[in-house]
Parts: sequence; structure tokens; C-alpha cells
Amino acid sequence: MPISREYARSLFADLTHNAQVPLDPDELIHTPGLRQHGHVFFGDIAVRAYKHKARWTYDERDIRAAGRALADMEVRLDDVVDVQLPAYRDTPERDPEKWDRPDWRRRLVSWMFDRARSQLLDQGRHYDEWGSWRVIGANGLPGELTWEEFIASSNTRYRQNIAGTRPLQLLTWSGETWLLPRAYSEILDRWEQREEELTARARLCSCGTQGPYWGGWRRHNPRTGYVTLCPQCAGESCQLYTGHLRGVLYETPRRRNTRADDYLCRLCKESPASAWDHCHEHGYVRGPLCGSCNTREGMGIAYHFLQLEGGALHLLECRGCLEQRTLPPRFHLAVARAHLERTERHGRCSKQPYVREVEDALGVHRFRLECSGWHVTGNWTKDVTAAEVATLVRAFADAVLAAQEGRPPAVDGSTGAG
Repeated sequence: MPISREYARSLFADLTHNAQVPLDPDELIHTPGLRQHGHVFFGDIAVRAYKHKARWTYDERDIRAAGRALADMEVRLDDVVDVQLPAYRDTPERDPEKWDRPDWRRRLVSWMFDRARSQLLDQGRHYDEWGSWRVIGANGLPGELTWEEFIASSNTRYRQNIAGTRPLQLLTWSGETWLLPRAYSEILDRWEQREEELTARARLCSCGTQGPYWGGWRRHNPRTGYVTLCPQCAGESCQLYTGHLRGVLYETPRRRNTRADDYLCRLCKESPASAWDHCHEHGYVRGPLCGSCNTREGMGIAYHFLQLEGGALHLLECRGCLEQRTLPPRFHLAVARAHLERTERHGRCSKQPYVREVEDALGVHRFRLECSGWHVTGNWTKDVTAAEVATLVRAFADAVLAAQEGRPPAVDGSTGAG
């Protein structure tokens, strides 16, 4: 029978409370692998998730079977093996296709070096002063990182979990190499193989065409969960939206009598739509979106959504926003941030700064700018008033519309913010 994620987590925790493998039952709540292949892993055991009445659920039989198997799994702490961690690789040296694939040894290395680098940044050291931070010390960790500091920094789920297990609770340093119990190391090796198999299966469209590794064809349907459709199959099964509901209010019979899943998502143009996206400020329909694009528009990072091809134009499909040359309020500060990135510089540095909002008081938005050229002193603040933000948003909307019509964009209005 289907059970909720919360009950599944509680049941699994009860079944495995004496397990020798350190587990994280919260994986059943966070469901990290759903888009990738529809399963949650605990070691090499995969538990499938199902969409039932528009909610993610599990089969109670699957939870009980996985819990019993893990509770009975023997891990002898005195039978250990050298885990043979690979060498660190900088981002330019990485093969993107290979780097994204499951590799628990490489993930451990990434945790170590990410923390060593963050430690130097936290100390405010200039990059030239980092020295030999990549050199492995006598404790097996890079740079000046200690085991206590490494563990203290590993309090996030990202740095605790591999395949629903917590390897740092079993990892030990012999003085020469890193060790893990043999049985646990073999579990993680099997997880890599099983994860690859499930991902390969999930990449297949019904026509037999295999999609990109990181789920480019996997889209979320609020009722049925994730489905895999290649662009050709999606295009053949759906109509193209031509704007026939432009200017129509969301809460009208005309919209309710038109199914969104008859259309192709107007943003990604790869997956069937699952919902009619609409402006919550003015109430007008913007267009059909798939579950992923709809979530990105409503709950994703506003700054990133505006960088998507067609993202800003989609927001201006709302008749109210179009007539007022504005955007929904949650996107306003993203426009201001982008403006500051284009116009602000640290002294003569040519690099674009990193900008984030730090304060909002009495109609003034304060942004912190950080020079991305490794200048330790390259931090400063910039205040932008609410009126200036409104002017920037209007100029941004005008520029987007001008670009669509093939006209040269107008020069940004004078705001005092740049």
C-alpha cells in the first residue's frame, strides 16, 4: 500500500536503528534521486518512489524489505581496505560527462579539497598566499585542514551523504592511507553500478532514443511523476502554443476548458506542459509550462530565471506586466543585481563583481559587491532606492521587448545606482 514520505522515514528509521551501516533516513523525505531515476538509495539498495494522488509516496513493502536487509547487513570494523582516493582535479581538467557520474571516492576527495579551499577563503587570505594548499599533509588531508575542522564543516546533507549513508562515520586514517570497512566499501562500489543502470534506463524515451545523462529529457508531471520524452516525441504528441490565451484571466471558463497538457512547454520546448502558468499579481495567463519550468519560474532563483532564453519574455506574456512595463515583484531585485554586475567594478579591475542583497530598510536596498578577481579588499556596498529599482525594471522590460522586435534597446535610464 502507498505510504507518505514522512511515515516511510519513521518506519525505515525504526527498522534500521541498530544497523551497522550509518544511514540517513531523511533521504526518504528529500528524495535526491527522483529526477534522475525515480529511486532513493541506501547503499546498493534502491527504493522506488511513486506519485499517488499528486503526492510522492512509497510502497510500504519496499520500505520494510529495504529496512530488514540493511538491518541484517554485517559490517566488520576490523576488516578494512585501502580506499585509494584519486588525485584532485581542477574544474578545467574535468571531463563533464565523466565528472557527473557516481564515484564515491571522487566525492570524498571533493569534500576534502572544497573544505581546505573554503578554510583559506574564510581566513581572508589572498589567492597568492594560499601556498601549497593542495599538498596532502601527514593527517591525509590537504593544506592545513585538520580532521576536527573537516568533520565540523561536514554538517550539511551534501557533505554527509553518499547513497543515503554517512561514510565519514567509518572513514579512518592509518597514518599512510584512508581506510573503510571492506563490506561498506563493496556496498558503495555496487551502488555506483546500480545507480548507472537505473539512470541509463531512465534516459530512454519510449521510442528507444537515449537522452543526456543528467535528465535533460526528464520532466516532472504533477500527477504522474517524472517521464522521459525526446524532443521529437514530445513535439509529435503536443501542440505548439501560439498565444491564443494571451490577455485571458486565469480564473475564467475559457482557461479551465483548455488542457495545458495538450501543449508543448513554451519555455524548454522539449516536454509536454503540465500547468497554465499565470501572473499572480494581475491574474493573466502567461502560457503552458512543464512541471520543471513552472517550478523554476515560481520557486527558483529569480536571477537565474531571467537568464533563461525566453524567460523574461514569458513573464511579459501577462497583459498587466506588459502594459505597465514591469515584472512580478520577486524579479525586481534580480534586475537590480544584474544592472550592478554590468556597471560596477572594483577600481580598475575588469572582472564583473558578485552581487547579493544584504539589507532592505526604509525603501532602500543595500547590495554587497565582491570582486571576483581574488582581491581581498574588493568588497563594497551599493544602495539602490525602490524608485531606482522600478526604473531599472521598466528599462529592462523595454530592452527585452525591443530585442524581440529587432529594435536597438534604449539606453538604461539614469538611476543613480550605476
